[in-house]
Amino acid sequence: MVYTLSVDIGGTFTDCVAINEADGSVITRKTLTSPHDLLVGVFEGLDQIADALNITTSDFLGSVGRFVHATTQSSNAIFSRTGAKTAVITTRGFADTLMIMRATGRVAGLSVFERHHYRNTDKPVPIVDERDIFELSERIDYKGLALVSPKESEVKEIAKMIKAAGYQAVAVCLLFSHKNHDHEDFVKKILRKELPDCFISLSYEVAPVMGEYERSTTTLFNAYVGELIKSYLFRLDKKLRKSGFNERLLVVQSNGGVATAAQTIPVLTIESGPAAGIVGAARVANQLGLTNVIATDVGGTTFKVGVISNGDWSYTKETVIDQYQLRLPMIDVASIGAGGGSIAWIDSGRLRIGPRSAAADPGPACYANGGIEPTVTDADVVLGYISPDRFLYGNMNLDYELAYNAINKNIAEPIFNGDVMAAAAGIRRVVDSQMADLIRKTTLERGYDTRDFVMMAYGGAGPTHVCSYGPEAGCKEIIIPTEATVHSAFGAAITDIRFSLSYSDPVVLPKPVETFENIYKDLEHQGRELLREAKVEIHDSAFHRWVEARYRRQVHTIRVSVMDKLEQSSIEAIAENFHKEYERLYGIGTGLKDAGIELINYGVEVIGHTKKTSPKEIVALEERPVPRLERPAYCNVQKKLVNTPVFEGAKLGEGSIIKGPAIIEQPGTTVVILTGDLGRVDKFGNLHLTKIKS
Repeated sequence: MVYTLSVDIGGTFTDCVAINEADGSVITRKTLTSPHDLLVGVFEGLDQIADALNITTSDFLGSVGRFVHATTQSSNAIFSRTGAKTAVITTRGFADTLMIMRATGRVAGLSVFERHHYRNTDKPVPIVDERDIFELSERIDYKGLALVSPKESEVKEIAKMIKAAGYQAVAVCLLFSHKNHDHEDFVKKILRKELPDCFISLSYEVAPVMGEYERSTTTLFNAYVGELIKSYLFRLDKKLRKSGFNERLLVVQSNGGVATAAQTIPVLTIESGPAAGIVGAARVANQLGLTNVIATDVGGTTFKVGVISNGDWSYTKETVIDQYQLRLPMIDVASIGAGGGSIAWIDSGRLRIGPRSAAADPGPACYANGGIEPTVTDADVVLGYISPDRFLYGNMNLDYELAYNAINKNIAEPIFNGDVMAAAAGIRRVVDSQMADLIRKTTLERGYDTRDFVMMAYGGAGPTHVCSYGPEAGCKEIIIPTEATVHSAFGAAITDIRFSLSYSDPVVLPKPVETFENIYKDLEHQGRELLREAKVEIHDSAFHRWVEARYRRQVHTIRVSVMDKLEQSSIEAIAENFHKEYERLYGIGTGLKDAGIELINYGVEVIGHTKKTSPKEIVALEERPVPRLERPAYCNVQKKLVNTPVFEGAKLGEGSIIKGPAIIEQPGTTVVILTGDLGRVDKFGNLHLTKIKS
């Protein structure tokens, strides 16, 4: 047997998926993430999969033809400020770029509520300060012409100071290096010799586009997490090979693709797990013939939302990490700190959930691992939705009393007159409303009508909560994928090789078609070389062109697709597509055609399609499903505990119908079907939830 193996490391859980490439059967496991050493949680999951196959871990890894890895390690390092001690080298006179930020730096990424209290906002804790920034006498102009060349002696002197101060990484961001990177290459050559143990990040390699501040932050963050990611991938690869794995290690990138460990740009792993989840959602949607899907992921720490419209996911050219604006090619995913481990607390007499999380250590109170603060998971246990003795594939027992006491002491007694059940229901109601709010923000503010979309829910807690936040957000149908509990890891397993290449050169239309065709041909040539260097078996390749455009004298750009082969008429089509997309986003009549259109950034998505296994169909059951047992669970209508049927998810077949209230226990997660809802299982094992028609 040959298996595709994928691992997704989250803040609370590490998810593992093994797909039999012969018949499409899937084995999944979920372990607690091990913050002290991430490899511990990874190999615990691999050992459990091997045990399920009744073979040794070494034999299992020897049968793995493809290993794909997703992780949140880089973003965790940024938020916790545990990255490398980093120095910055920049053009003389521009040392304050990172300190000044954009005008929006003080409020970037903050909620509307936080923005309204501007007096209480501040710039983020700096990654570097003035002492960490070194100026270099050099200059390239906006056309890419070298005006002042850097001196070797000055670079060596800076390197000497960096070494003496004990820096572990260096970010090099010189002015207009995206137009001419000779000076950055010159600096790197010297630093390599003078600082052989330092991780070096060049801006033109990480973000070769306009925008001095965004290019600087992206380069800085890549340096800050670079050694951490590279050393982790090296340790992982080494241990895998020692344990029997013989193929290339692939890493999920934030653009929704994978690259080899050697080709991975560390900062591009910031949202690798959520990106893989969107890829998986798109795959399920395609199987079911769906084109419009709102993908929702409820993990232990965060709640994430992505939109698939007309069969494709949306991209964002920028992302905000801890109020820093980064220029990264990423699948557009919005998130808030709301998940199973989110802590419930009281703020001036009001119940609040998150963004603080109990994480994996100590975890929710019910984990019996030292956690004393109530969480969303504790509330689900008290409400009877989660069985304490069937959590995490039955490998972990939860403590009901600890969950009950945590909610009672911290929430029920202060604001619910000691009614623990009402307090637990309140925790669930608040967190579900927060999730629905983010969905509305992600869709309505971008011109999407939620009534035109099907909602997909995954992650460990997604199936448990979607019956509440899905209808509140306006969706009429909900789909819970077969492998919902490890969906991001499943998405990673089916992800293609992908590289996002870009180039900046502002041009006002109209211009001869050759101006653009040469740019795209050069980017596509670079893409072919990267596919060749990956040395990964691909069946075919694709190149998707795009351009970022704006009305003249505006600041913000909009991304639109570009034809594979340009003709002069194609330029007019690009302009028209830009007008349409602008008015879709901002309203009919808002376009300023008379202002003219300026093309800013050009890009190509390079895709190497890998082999995909067809999903395994399940057996249709002629008999009506029979519950495994009944247990008290909170009823959303009666507002009290009622005896609720509990079904075994693995025993449901195609066509199974389950009427709420009901609970379906699946490996790694629990599906809650509320009163008034109806569940139906399709031929792939996905559960479809709709309202019962009166």
